Amino acid sequence: MKKYLYLFFVILFACQPKTKDTSNLVSVSILPQKYFVEQIAGNLVQVNVLVPPGSSPHNYEVLPSQMKDLDKSKAWLQVGLLTLEDALKDKLANINKDLSIVNCSEGITPIAGTEHEEEGHEHSANEAFDPHIWLAPADVKIMAKNTLNALKVGFPQHSSAFDGNYTRFIARIDSVSAVIDQKLAQMKNRNILIFHPALAYYARQFNLSQIALEFDGKEPSPKHMKEIVDLAHAQNIHVIFIQKEFDPAFAQQLSREIDGKVVIIDPLDYSWEKQMLDITDKIAAQ
Repeated sequence: MKKYLYLFFVILFACQPKTKDTSNLVSVSILPQKYFVEQIAGNLVQVNVLVPPGSSPHNYEVLPSQMKDLDKSKAWLQVGLLTLEDALKDKLANINKDLSIVNCSEGITPIAGTEHEEEGHEHSANEAFDPHIWLAPADVKIMAKNTLNALKVGFPQHSSAFDGNYTRFIARIDSVSAVIDQKLAQMKNRNILIFHPALAYYARQFNLSQIALEFDGKEPSPKHMKEIVDLAHAQNIHVIFIQKEFDPAFAQQLSREIDGKVVIIDPLDYSWEKQMLDITDKIAAQ
């Protein structure tokens, strides 16, 4: 009888749901950051991503379940320039006062933009910057350094492993940057026509000019459409880039006006290195 009771309790406890260990949990805002963290930390940390695949950080509302994971995190590694991040800061101050909030854009020279205006929030002038810093390898190296420092503070016992992984990751970033330089070297027309202005930092690093169809976060007016059509004709531009999260209707309309085509890119893809080379190949082929 005792034997059966013992087996009963063994089975009973084995069937109980295991409590999720969140002692090594960190949060990031977007998927490319998860990639950065995992290149440096490997499987030594768990990563919670606030903006899921297929969503845009410009209008995404964080779910209650994600707030719970954010509350349990050791640190929140922010891009540092997203409206979504600003909107959650006050909420977190009342939930988890011990959460370490890290600005991964620290040390990057920001590019002026209108991202914050489109969300309908009031911000000071120095906050109105383009947030897409993860699309320039030179800036990703700075993000990676900020990420490394934050991980070493949160998990000092793994500092040596982090340092080794970080060194290898930086070498790969430099390799990606060199490949991009090579692929773009022969481009004569260095203009990029894009729906949403996501490639400003990429353009800055690789000496390109970004021309955005979207203006102030709003759908293009007939006047702006005409200006873009005239410019495209003058510059012999026949490709319009658009991120997969956006409605392609206006881009398709413009493509017909300039006898061109719409090309989809995915700047929020997890596989950062692969996506950077994919974007580059599409730009070089235009």
